[in-house]
Amino acid sequence: MKSIRRGNPLWLPALALFFLTSILPLQSFAGTEEEIKVLKERVDAMEGQHTEFRKSIAEELDFLRRDMDMVDYRTARIKALDQKVGAFTLGGDLSFFLQGFSVDGEGKTDGSYSGDLFLTIPVGPYGNVYLRGDIGEGEGIAGGLPPTFSGPNADLEFNEPKFTLAEAWYWTSFPIPDLRDQRLELTIGKIDPTGIFDANAVANSETNQFIADIFVNNLAIEFAGDENGYGPGVALGYRFTSIYTTGLEVIGRLGLFEGDIEGEGTFKRVFDRPFVIGELDIKTSYYGLGGNYRIYGWINQNSHTKWDGSDDDAANKGFGLSIDQRVSNDVTLFARYGLQDEDVSNFGQVITIGGQVIGNSWRRGNDAIGIAYGLSKTSGKYEDVSLATNGYEAKGDEHYIEAYYKYWANANLTISPDLQYVVNPGGDEEKDAVLIYAARMQLTF
Repeated sequence: MKSIRRGNPLWLPALALFFLTSILPLQSFAGTEEEIKVLKERVDAMEGQHTEFRKSIAEELDFLRRDMDMVDYRTARIKALDQKVGAFTLGGDLSFFLQGFSVDGEGKTDGSYSGDLFLTIPVGPYGNVYLRGDIGEGEGIAGGLPPTFSGPNADLEFNEPKFTLAEAWYWTSFPIPDLRDQRLELTIGKIDPTGIFDANAVANSETNQFIADIFVNNLAIEFAGDENGYGPGVALGYRFTSIYTTGLEVIGRLGLFEGDIEGEGTFKRVFDRPFVIGELDIKTSYYGLGGNYRIYGWINQNSHTKWDGSDDDAANKGFGLSIDQRVSNDVTLFARYGLQDEDVSNFGQVITIGGQVIGNSWRRGNDAIGIAYGLSKTSGKYEDVSLATNGYEAKGDEHYIEAYYKYWANANLTISPDLQYVVNPGGDEEKDAVLIYAARMQLTF
């Protein structure tokens, strides 16, 4: 008994051990609970950021899908070429335009519409047939404007309430060098050559992008065919790079189309005085941002009269560039340059620059804004005879500005307010500037 009272009692270590084993787990649990709370807050924050990022990506993908699938007949035609062979594809679009202008406080407002139905049919193992019917009515405001080098609405193609077969062509590829890397392509039939040549990612569709002629195609190319540029033709394409080459695609194209022989109509003298064009397309990518660089030369062998009267059987010829380059996920810039023979044309050079911004930054990923500027330089030879020819002196150059906002109302409907401003219309410095305003509605299916 004495030894127990004088030494360390055994119950004290036991009691300490009991308290330690009881308190420490509680403290450890309290610390773990706090850590779990902090981790949960971090996870919630990361999920929020992930949701926003995923939403942004989804909106951009949806925009690109719509922009490349069924926005209008032009992109449907390009898709038919790109997809090579696939299932039957039937689609269409219906576009309405309300357009007006103001010159020195006076003006006019008018409307028009157009509709397209297009069908892609696979034919054989390596080809397909593309058919497009078009209908449209309305003269628009062009007739009330002072003379301009660029028309205000490139959609004014047909003005009668009946369908016209605008395009009917066959496309195929050949197993050169082998079935897995077919590089040679053939397109033959009634063709719109602007679907193959002078393309541009953000300046090539009057029903979906810019409306004015100068920003839809290069004004300094005198395409042939009928009054809308459609006609019989043949185009060959050869891809110099392998499909296994990543980040670079190089394609050479050559087209031969019926000339615009006045009074003859199409399919009369198909290749008597043809329109010939050759183009080199380079598609590349910088840091994941794609770009297209096109250079082309052409000749229209239809009879032209030189301004000085020295020749009434001259050809028109020229060359040009068409460039589009993405500079961010939301912004694509474009530029075109064209040069043609001043001896037979009103304007010798055309330069256009601009861009498109999609609406991710303001949470409208399917909306888009487009802004562009164009300069048409008056031909010196035309300037000399403009007063006698058209009743005014073309001493200046025509400046053209256009801006639009494309509002995505639903999966099939877009609405676009549009403004155009023309300085020195037709090169006439004495004319007041022209303000053109429009509203466009496009339904796709």
